[in-house]
Amino acid sequence: RMITAQGQALIEVLDQERVFVDLAHIHQQAFWRALEVHQKDRPVIVTHTGASGIYQHWRCLTDDQIRAVSETGGVVGVFFQGSFLGPKRAQSVSLVLDHLEHIINVGGAHAAAIGSDFDGCIVPPKGLRGVQYYPQLVQAMLDRHWRHDLIRRILGENFLSALKVLRLR
Repeated sequence: RMITAQGQALIEVLDQERVFVDLAHIHQQAFWRALEVHQKDRPVIVTHTGASGIYQHWRCLTDDQIRAVSETGGVVGVFFQGSFLGPKRAQSVSLVLDHLEHIINVGGAHAAAIGSDFDGCIVPPKGLRGVQYYPQLVQAMLDRHWRHDLIRRILGENFLSALKVLRLR
C-alpha cells in the first residue's frame, strides 16, 4: 500500500514537467508518501473523490487529507458516483453539495471543485445523470445562498487557478 520506487520516480517526473499529480484512487498511506515525495511548491489535485466527514468510504478523503491538498494550493473535486457519496436513500444533488460544503469548511473555498467522473462507469445520483443537469446543480447552490463567485470557483476557476500556479512556478 506504499508507493513503489517507480511510483516515486513518476511523481518526480510529473513535478519536473509541471504536470498535476492526481491523488485520486490512492490508498491513504500512499497518499501521505506521495505528498512527501511531491515538490512542496506545486499543487496536487484529487480529481474525483468525496469527503469522509460526510460519508465514510475508502474513496473519500479525510479532513487531514483535504487540508493537505489545500495547503499545496490544490483542488479536491467531488465525484458524482452515488454509492461513494452516501447511502442509496440519500443520493441526491444535495448530497454532492454537502461534500463540497465540507471541503470548503475544511480546506477553504479555493480547494473545492466539481469532479463528476462522467466516464460511463458511474451511477450518479438522480438529477445529475449528465452535464445537461448542471443548471440544476447551480440552482441548488443558489438555493443554499452560495455566492456567485464561490459557484464560479467550484465550477472551474479553482482548478484553473491551481493550473496557473503549477505552470508559473
